[in-house]
Amino acid sequence: MVDWWGHRWNECNICRNPDARRKGIRLTEADKPRPPLLPGLIVGTAGLIVLGVQPLLYGAYVHQGLIDEARLGSLAAAEISAIAFGSVGGIALLRRWPARIVGLLGLVLLVFGNLAPFALTLFITRIVAGAGGGALVSIAATQIAGRDNVNAASGAYLLLQATSQYAVLQGFSLFAPAASAMAVQQALAGMAAAAGLLLLLVPHTLRPHQEECGSGLPPGGGWVALAASALFVGGAVGTWAYFGVWLEAAGLAGDGVAARLTASMAGQMIGAVIAIALGTRRHSSRQVMAAGLFLIAALVLLLLRGPDGVAGWALIAGFGVAWMIGTPALSGLLLELDPTRRSLPYAASAQLLGAAVVPTLTGELLAAHGLDLVLACSAVLFAAAITTVLGGMALRQTRHHRTLTPPIHSGPSAESQVGSNGTAPAPGNRR
Repeated sequence: MVDWWGHRWNECNICRNPDARRKGIRLTEADKPRPPLLPGLIVGTAGLIVLGVQPLLYGAYVHQGLIDEARLGSLAAAEISAIAFGSVGGIALLRRWPARIVGLLGLVLLVFGNLAPFALTLFITRIVAGAGGGALVSIAATQIAGRDNVNAASGAYLLLQATSQYAVLQGFSLFAPAASAMAVQQALAGMAAAAGLLLLLVPHTLRPHQEECGSGLPPGGGWVALAASALFVGGAVGTWAYFGVWLEAAGLAGDGVAARLTASMAGQMIGAVIAIALGTRRHSSRQVMAAGLFLIAALVLLLLRGPDGVAGWALIAGFGVAWMIGTPALSGLLLELDPTRRSLPYAASAQLLGAAVVPTLTGELLAAHGLDLVLACSAVLFAAAITTVLGGMALRQTRHHRTLTPPIHSGPSAESQVGSNGTAPAPGNRR
């Protein structure tokens, strides 16, 4: 279950018994209730709503002559990269500043970037807004990193993202299909400001406990898991970015394309719910690899038979389900390969970086040679993510074996060199 309001499901009797507290029994960090999770997740979701309306917003930029269509990929990469690096900066600030100050700083940047006049360079305003959104994401990422059930918390975060982005996009499509770019940006700023009110419910100090997330940079296993996360999400977003145009190239009409994309988004919501129900198991690596294998199979079958028929609908919807089952398990993978938990706060940053870089590179290098090649490249990325996970597991097993193997002493035993009182024997007593 997801710990929405901060109560530990295995909370000790000391926390529940006020008499024990009055008697002066001191609580350990493990006994204390967690800070509420839901407000932080909503604040972090506000920093990512732009990802759901990017097609509408960027289309308005092109129609108003603010940017050439050929530069949209670079603009998307710049904005998503700004979100990723903004979350990294926010995590660093959270170790020194109060969480509400970090959230307020991110909110100011996001609102300014969305309300700034178009006289400023569009790339600059989107980067500023992205950095602010990343600071809001860092609040959610840090709270998720401190949870026992990181997979369920990540699944809840993804579910909030999927539902909010879908609702906002459908709202514009129904009530303001021809909205201007500034109208869309004003709506983004307003929603962020409304979510910013929940900063009052975010704990004053929000940083992972040392025993939960450690300190310093991630170890080698953590970097391997972060690389696998970037590859997995990069493959999924790289497919999603070109799904619409690929369906059109396959001969589907506009309403057929929209219906299939809606089915895939519904599958994403179902997958997030399943991920929450699964929670954190001992082998999140298996969940990631199983999802990756299904995604590879779905892409290969779509390339071989096309998106028509019931099988096509099932593959497209199944893609969304597997995507959202695998992505939350990436948090559990970080915990599995990095027991120090140092890499957990950077999970969202790695995933966003993969989502920014991969679609840009595939668009620049492969899209001109055919959209089938783009989907095939995404399948290769999923295979690379699975290979990286296997490499991380092998590295973990090697290190575990080394820790269990006792050192071999070639000289006299350590026991013969130490006296009964724990000190070395006198020279005269040695034989």
